[in-house]
Amino acid sequence: SAPTAPGQGMHPQRSTAPTASAAPVMDDMPVCWPLPTKTQQRLSTTQATAAANQAIQERSAGGSAAVIGEPMPANGVQHIRGIFTMLLDAASQDGNMKKREDISNRLEDLYQRLAAGTIKTAASQKVLQMAKCVETQEYAQANKLQMELSTMDWELNKNWLMGVRRIIPRG
Repeated sequence: SAPTAPGQGMHPQRSTAPTASAAPVMDDMPVCWPLPTKTQQRLSTTQATAAANQAIQERSAGGSAAVIGEPMPANGVQHIRGIFTMLLDAASQDGNMKKREDISNRLEDLYQRLAAGTIKTAASQKVLQMAKCVETQEYAQANKLQMELSTMDWELNKNWLMGVRRIIPRG
């Protein structure tokens, strides 16, 4: 029988091919095959490529809301909700209801992501740590954790991170 090439007939679990995913092949590593941004893509005249790139960008940014981490137990989410609601109340004392509603919607996104597991486990653990720091009034550490979270999967988490950033007191 003829020798087969290595990996032939096997389905790769991860790929660096541009149509496989724009997400990093390995966690915490850079994207190995960059795709054009939505702004850059506007100049493209190839509709098939543009559609494929758009689909990958949406998947990479969490458009498909794939489970990428462990769902947080309901009591953990409730604990975080209680602490962040307390912060939201304190941050909303200026009477700006539009700002309060915006932050509240952003936090709701966080709670849903934590419960569904559509946030990496490492990130959800940092959110829990951040809530515990707020509980013990270690605001400097809570802000440090918020900054660390900003460097992890920004595109996926930027909506709720902006809300969290607005309510944590500067330490």
